[in-house]
Amino acid sequence: MRFLVLGVILSFLIAGCAGVGVQVDDQLHATRKVLNDARAKQLDKKCPKAYKEAELLQKKAVVLYKACRPEDAAPIAKQAYDKAKSLCPPVPCPESCKKPVPMPVPQSPKDSDGDGVIDSLDRCPNTPKGATVNRVGCWVVKGLLFDFNKADIKPCYYKNLDEVVKVLKENPDLKVEIQGHTDNIGSAAYNMKLSLRRAQAVADYLIAHGISPSRLTVKGYGFTRPVAPNDTPEGRALNRRVQIKPLY
Repeated sequence: MRFLVLGVILSFLIAGCAGVGVQVDDQLHATRKVLNDARAKQLDKKCPKAYKEAELLQKKAVVLYKACRPEDAAPIAKQAYDKAKSLCPPVPCPESCKKPVPMPVPQSPKDSDGDGVIDSLDRCPNTPKGATVNRVGCWVVKGLLFDFNKADIKPCYYKNLDEVVKVLKENPDLKVEIQGHTDNIGSAAYNMKLSLRRAQAVADYLIAHGISPSRLTVKGYGFTRPVAPNDTPEGRALNRRVQIKPLY
């Protein structure tokens, strides 16, 4: 009789142990799968310390489970699972990488007066629209160059002077300084007078074509403001010119 009672008690304990441990058993299987997947991804090498901790917790939970201590095994099995799931968590992307960083748009060199010469090279800013400029951005009578020691305007340049007349008529409030220039052949005093004659020749043409004299100032600069070297015939020819400076 005594053996019968003991057998019933043991049977009851074993059945109870198995029933309580079902969830722990599932948890341990799930943890083992996560650890196997981590190993396949070589996370055990990338995060060896965390992997080892998860594995030790798993083993401890298994020992307790086999000892029929499911209540003690359950929380440890859960810790092992959580540790295994969190192996080598991805580094969150900073805010700077979530939004595309716009590439800086290259800025074109600024040309404030729109004359085709950028500001850093423009010696004559605020040139009126439609005016013809030279390579340094100064308003010139297009193509009008004078022969050596001459101040007369050849008829072939009248068309170019008409362009100046047009710009002045389109800007009726604009006053200008007509500037005569020379090369460096001859004395400074002589070239100063020659440059003034050249400027006056252009002013006379403009006045004859309807521009009020009150809008024009005439000035000679001699060879003090070259736009090209005077050591070549070509450079000297470019310096025998007339420029027009807006007076705002």
